[in-house]
Amino acid sequence: MLNRFLLKYKTKSNKNMPSIPKQISEYILMGLTQEQVRKNRTKYGANEISSSKKKGIFQMLLGVVMEPMILLLISISIVYLLLGDRGEALLLLFSVVGIITITFYQEKKTETAISALRSLASPRTNVIRDQQIIRIEGKDVVYDDLLILNEGDRVPADSELVSDRMFSCDESLLTGESVPVTKSQSNPVFCGSLVVSGEGVCRVKAVGNHTEIGKIGRKIADEAIGRTLLEVEVARLVRNLFIVAASLCVILALYFGIVKSQWLQGLLSGLTLAIGLMPEELPLVMTIFFALGAFRLSTKNVLVRRSSIIETLGAATVLCSDKTGTITQNKMKIGIVVTESETVELNPNSNLSKETKNLLHIAYCASKHPSFDPMDIAISDCLVLFHEREDSALLSVQDFPLTPDHLTMVRVLKEGETYVSYAKGSPEAIFDLCKFNSSELDFWTTKTNELANKGFRVLGVAKSKSPLNEIPEERNHIDYLFYGLLAFLDPIREIVPLAVKTAYDSGIRVIMITGDYPETAKNIASQIGLKQSDLVYTGKEFSNLSEEEMQKVIRKCNVFSRVSPEDKWRIVRMLKADGEIVAMTGDGVNDAPALRTANIGVAMGERGTDVAREAADIVLLDDSFSSILESVRIGRQIFDNLKKALGYLIGVHIPIVGITFFPIIFDWPIIVLSAIHIVFMEMVIDPTCTIVFERESAESDLMKRKPRKTKEPLLDRELFINSLIQGAFSLLSVVSSYWITELFLKGTSSPKVVSTATFVTLVFSNLFLILANRSLHESMWSRMRMPNPIIRYVFAGTIGVLVLSMYLPGMNTMFRFVPLNFLQFSSAILVAFVGVILYDMTKVLVSKLLRG
Repeated sequence: MLNRFLLKYKTKSNKNMPSIPKQISEYILMGLTQEQVRKNRTKYGANEISSSKKKGIFQMLLGVVMEPMILLLISISIVYLLLGDRGEALLLLFSVVGIITITFYQEKKTETAISALRSLASPRTNVIRDQQIIRIEGKDVVYDDLLILNEGDRVPADSELVSDRMFSCDESLLTGESVPVTKSQSNPVFCGSLVVSGEGVCRVKAVGNHTEIGKIGRKIADEAIGRTLLEVEVARLVRNLFIVAASLCVILALYFGIVKSQWLQGLLSGLTLAIGLMPEELPLVMTIFFALGAFRLSTKNVLVRRSSIIETLGAATVLCSDKTGTITQNKMKIGIVVTESETVELNPNSNLSKETKNLLHIAYCASKHPSFDPMDIAISDCLVLFHEREDSALLSVQDFPLTPDHLTMVRVLKEGETYVSYAKGSPEAIFDLCKFNSSELDFWTTKTNELANKGFRVLGVAKSKSPLNEIPEERNHIDYLFYGLLAFLDPIREIVPLAVKTAYDSGIRVIMITGDYPETAKNIASQIGLKQSDLVYTGKEFSNLSEEEMQKVIRKCNVFSRVSPEDKWRIVRMLKADGEIVAMTGDGVNDAPALRTANIGVAMGERGTDVAREAADIVLLDDSFSSILESVRIGRQIFDNLKKALGYLIGVHIPIVGITFFPIIFDWPIIVLSAIHIVFMEMVIDPTCTIVFERESAESDLMKRKPRKTKEPLLDRELFINSLIQGAFSLLSVVSSYWITELFLKGTSSPKVVSTATFVTLVFSNLFLILANRSLHESMWSRMRMPNPIIRYVFAGTIGVLVLSMYLPGMNTMFRFVPLNFLQFSSAILVAFVGVILYDMTKVLVSKLLRG
């Protein structure tokens, strides 16, 4: 009424307006002027929620440069440069630039993707300004603006309702409750709410960070983001290797200086040892793993904001999930229809009786169409499902809307020359309209309570007993006949029960945290297969417990209802304090603090708020609960494959270090590797080969294992022993090739033949070790049943580069290689192959011993 009247004059000037009622004129005159808008924007700020501060280029650069491995590389490069060895210095600096470039690229790619995900973060709205109604973006709303809200509008700022007509809002994004809330004059209307029925005029009372959403946003900003388990583990590993490398560097320098009086040679040898020993490829390897893992997840509708978080998902022990919109569809549906003679649980295969169809038609006539009210939509969808809906728009001649005093919706339709009144609403209010006697009241009250205790939202349906000759003036001036009850539920997503079972099989506990009623939460928990679904604690009950009692409840209760954002946040923090790795899913603003606090925050992308997405580490673009378990699977697979890659990287460093320094320390006739060979091996061949492990298929028991313990190191005992053994066999192969070529195959050829053949053995030993490391406990022959197409490309590319470095003029000069004959080349390959075969047999035996 009011809104429709005002909209007629949306863009017209005042002098062209006809005379209008005084109360409406007051609203037109109550709007702000442009001068007031400017003052309020200056004083109270813009209507935008400040998000997390993006890192500048300098901050990103500093973060990368401060890594120990990068510092070592830069330091060594500077020393080489000062000593005049510019070639090695430039190569090392080039590797540093490569690592920094890849890090920058991944950071920008992720931020671009999350920015593209934000859709219509600033809803448009109608405001009264300068005595006109104009439509502006939500971000342009200022304090004290006068808003005009209709069905379907998203509220842009916290406001106070100054005038309303059947006004109700869906506040589920803020509170977690899917049932609309009826508002009346002077009631608060919160930013982010959706108007589902009626019209209203509101005065803005808070904008931006001062809204309820904004306050939650500030809480999120105060919650520090910790490093992932893998980041902590790798930092510890790098630190330890750095200490070992520095110690050996000093020892070698002192040895050359004191024993041989060659201090300069000692310094250079020590620095080169540090290069060979330090796995400077590791940052590049991790970037490759997580970048490709994030890309693979994006093809499954999972957007990763922090790629390193994927591995933590693989270690998750508890999955805390919101109910509305996450476990359920946040879409009301008729579950049960109750008439006097029957109770029908609806499903697509149900055969509806004439009585049930009649009840649904009456409910449809009592509803407004089209509508934003979820109950009206559910009734309409139900009739469509059973092919019972009429095409008629059902225009009413009189509406009696839902009000706080009359919890019924009554619509009067003209049918022929008479009028028929249709009613639906709160069962108690409908009972009152129908003037039940005591036995009728007892019977239907019992039916209503049974449904309510099962978690259903119940509506009563009635119709005028006989056609009316004229339009009634009041809803209660009519004699009604009661037809039955409609029980509504928010249905669960079909995939959720299977996803919950998969989580349990994987050793992951599932907890449902919701703002809904206890009985509703209990019913949903039972449907999806939660363990101990009958044990439910409300937020109030939980808050009244002592700290010790809370901890006991946390360990056994899997369903929490009627919780506030503070309760969710507390539950997640207590789970973390109990040693759990917590993944928290959610879509609303009320979920955001818990999302940020959890080890892994998982937001819903389709329905989720910007605040939730900003707080989360992972965004599910399709809102599918099963995508969380897919993320867990990929997280576990990445950790498994990263262990294989790490074992390989440690193993191949042993022959690199050994063949570099054995000739120096034991005065062998020919020096094999120089700095250019080491950099070539570590920054070209090793990272390329490591891509193979990233694409390696998951082990068959991956999702049957329990989550790995937080104290389990990345480099565990089995992996460390395997790394040493494969390194020792590889070093034995390289040393054997050195002496076989020197003593039997060199002949009168150049001494460079020995270093070239030794390098060929080293490269092929690395390639064959890829095959052996595809599994830590299976032989490479049995693992070949699992295809990995990347292997052939890595083998072809690496061998191609190696052949060019030996036989291409200019390139072989740069690498100080000479062409090998067939016997020399094949002998080098055969020695490498034999060494890896011996390791593969030993690996299986060691694995059985350690695991047995």
